[in-house]
Amino acid sequence: MKSEKILLETADVLESTLEKIERLGSLSEKEKTKVKKSLEEAAGNFREVASKVEKDNEELAEFFFKKAKELKLMSTDKAIEKEGKKNYLKAVNKILLYSRSAEYDFVPKKLVELKRAYRKYIFGMTSFFILTGAYLNQFFAITALILAIPIILSMLSLQRRGYTGLLLAYASAPIPLVVGFNAIVYSLGALRDPNQVSTIAEHLGKSVSFAQGYLIFLVLLSAVEVYLIAISLVELYRNRYAFL
Repeated sequence: MKSEKILLETADVLESTLEKIERLGSLSEKEKTKVKKSLEEAAGNFREVASKVEKDNEELAEFFFKKAKELKLMSTDKAIEKEGKKNYLKAVNKILLYSRSAEYDFVPKKLVELKRAYRKYIFGMTSFFILTGAYLNQFFAITALILAIPIILSMLSLQRRGYTGLLLAYASAPIPLVVGFNAIVYSLGALRDPNQVSTIAEHLGKSVSFAQGYLIFLVLLSAVEVYLIAISLVELYRNRYAFL
């Protein structure tokens, strides 16, 4: 595949750039060490992806090669002075991020794994919204409305593999998890107390058996919500390098 060859060439360019880093006077020794470490990792990542390529994506591989060439040209004191040290270090970090995310574009099974985590997150948050509606708790209902925008934004950004989406997902998840655990504890406690079941039945205007079924539904829905959100966060973290 052409992608494999281009990715290897990209790694070669980055490795050849390492030779220029030592001669830079515009970077401190600490910055040189950090840049070299980043470029070594990026080159290694591109070589590893090249050995795993299953899906040919020549256009993207060419993009990585172009960015590596641009970085090499920037790796002179004159160029850094012109572009600014901050922009140069950003360019180094970008090529590192590209190298980490590359396998998701060339190895289909990695993308399948990422999509699976994304779907679990969506279903988990959907369960949260259903739960807050079924829980009949005004505070949780208001909380769900407040969280609706960041959760929806996280879903949209995650779908595009945006790093902001990952941050929003982690920022939004704690409250749904707390609500889920609270609903489980409340429902199980109520099921063990006949008087509370009768009170809930009266509040709902339904029979005791209906109230018991309602509480069992809350337990199951809460358990599903907590499981899906928790496992999706773990899987999203494992695939965190997919997000840019």
